[in-house]
Amino acid sequence: MKFGESEVLREEGDIRLLKIGARYDREVFCVLGNGSTKHYDDYEDALEEFNLRWMKMKFGD
Repeated sequence: MKFGESEVLREEGDIRLLKIGARYDREVFCVLGNGSTKHYDDYEDALEEFNLRWMKMKFGD
């Protein structure tokens, strides 16, 4: 993935998990919606945050 390219990996309601091409041939993951935007270097950490936000949205706090 080239610098600046992005791809939606998961989307549930207003919550999205994106993969973004970063400098130095890196890929970062971004979780946005239903809270502040957070960036992660690891997919598993980003997926955990995505799932947590989705469960809060669906079932409440």
